[in-house]
Amino acid sequence: MRTILFIALRQLWDRRFLGGIAIGGVALGVTTLVAMNAIMQGFQMKFKGEILRVSPHVVLLDKKLGSNASILELLLPGPFAALIHREEPRDRITRVERPRDVVDALQAMPEVEAACPVLNGQALLSRGTQDLGVDVRGVHAALQDRCTPVSSYAAQGNFLSLASTADGIVIGQGVADGLGAHLGDRVRMVAPGGLSRSLRVVAILDVGIPAIDKVRAYVPLDVAQEVLRKPSIVSRIEVRLKDPWSAPAFTQRVEEMTGQDAESWIEQNANFLGLFDVQNVIVKLVVGAILVVGGFGILAIQVMIVLQKTRDIAILRSVGLRRKDILWCFLLQGLALSTIGAVLGDLAGWRLVLFLGTLKVKTEGLIKSSTFVVFEDPIFYVYGFVFALVIGAVASLLPAWRAARVEPVEVLRGQI
Repeated sequence: MRTILFIALRQLWDRRFLGGIAIGGVALGVTTLVAMNAIMQGFQMKFKGEILRVSPHVVLLDKKLGSNASILELLLPGPFAALIHREEPRDRITRVERPRDVVDALQAMPEVEAACPVLNGQALLSRGTQDLGVDVRGVHAALQDRCTPVSSYAAQGNFLSLASTADGIVIGQGVADGLGAHLGDRVRMVAPGGLSRSLRVVAILDVGIPAIDKVRAYVPLDVAQEVLRKPSIVSRIEVRLKDPWSAPAFTQRVEEMTGQDAESWIEQNANFLGLFDVQNVIVKLVVGAILVVGGFGILAIQVMIVLQKTRDIAILRSVGLRRKDILWCFLLQGLALSTIGAVLGDLAGWRLVLFLGTLKVKTEGLIKSSTFVVFEDPIFYVYGFVFALVIGAVASLLPAWRAARVEPVEVLRGQI
């Protein structure tokens, strides 16, 4: 084996320029793998982390399961009509039935960390000549902070002071910027039905998610019930779980227990999570293609060496080296090229990830960030190293097999 290793490294050293090109191709693929995974996973991890912090893990809605039937189907059993024209919407206000009992029952479950009643609706906030449509959430401040701990995101004021301020309102930073409102200012909330209420800004939240900061407003539950003209109504119950990833199974249990529709955070963000899955597939295809190109570089160099060293291979066979020795000689060359390329690629990827983490890039899409959001995980470097070794070994198989098939008698006879 020492002899085989010496011969393999000697041949690589004689072709070090071509070997350097192959190493560069593998290193480029590994660097791309590490950097792309760090960027994609960093963005996704930040988005999921913020969503899990400021959004409930499960939401019990004010919709009963199987309640989509028409009024005639509810009143008269059996088939009776093929088509109904001009059916008017129902006048009955939907609600979560017995919300206090449901909240108590949910909080008694071992996997539940907190549960809170909420009334949500649409309203118009006005200050001076500025008007802005907002998503109003009527809450009990202390309970809400246990379900969705938003108090830590207060850029100004204190979210929990909403509980002691009868006419208080908490708005997102985007809402405050749109209205030109500051802490302590008064704004007027107007519901679609015409009721209005003057409220004082007691806190401004900067969650870092534009979809929340630009439209969300929190008010006491009784204020929301008054403005939205829904006295004693709770439209949803939000639940925070000890294990967020158990949300789908817990959602099914809640639906069976209450008979009302429920959604997990995974269902609510299915569009974004599906987009992340597509991004991951694209990244894997791009990185895989780059590594395969690097593998073809190793393949081309190995084939060239085999063609140029046919006479040397015949001499080695004639002095006693077996076919498997020749095979191992070229496999070791491919593994050496891919190993060096993988190590250099991991080092370059590590430095690139550190650089990207400090690069000033202001983004405001799904999340707000002033730099590239990267997630540095050691497993990325392991993936790059292993993938490079596999590519190098596979790329060396064909030339190694061809070299092992060389017949020394035919080659040497042709040289005489």
